[in-house]
Amino acid sequence: MASELFHWLRPEYRGREDELIHLAGAARIAGVTRACVSNWNRRHASFQKLVAARTRDGGPAASVYLPEAEFRAWLNDRPTRAEPVVGGARPKGIEEKRLAADKAKNHRESIEARLAKAQEHVRTLRKQLKHAQALEDTKSQALAEQLQAARRLPEEANSPG
Repeated sequence: MASELFHWLRPEYRGREDELIHLAGAARIAGVTRACVSNWNRRHASFQKLVAARTRDGGPAASVYLPEAEFRAWLNDRPTRAEPVVGGARPKGIEEKRLAADKAKNHRESIEARLAKAQEHVRTLRKQLKHAQALEDTKSQALAEQLQAARRLPEEANSPG
């Protein structure tokens, strides 16, 4: 990171660029999207303050940076929306996950049933093919016998007897 491209919001980090991450890097660490990290920055007063903004040709900020160590600490202590289980009620997130798991299970069972039906259809088609091939072989053999008999007719007609 070249210092001359940065607008320093926290000058104490000047020269310590290796300690900084951009918002996309923070998103990868947290397992969320970059937009989610931007929302945390806007919505949570406890979110660490940005350190620097990189500009392109003196224009608007192209990337903003924050200290990785501070972000990881905030991430471990960040506020969450999950509510504790009270009186046997499940938090909304857990219920949504259970419903999604049930939906996935039903989808898998539906696919397995369609697969079994398709496999049975393939077995039926293979039997029909085998029968058709046997019938074809029988017809071919009968046709060959008729052809040989037809070829003998002129021979029999020309022979004295």
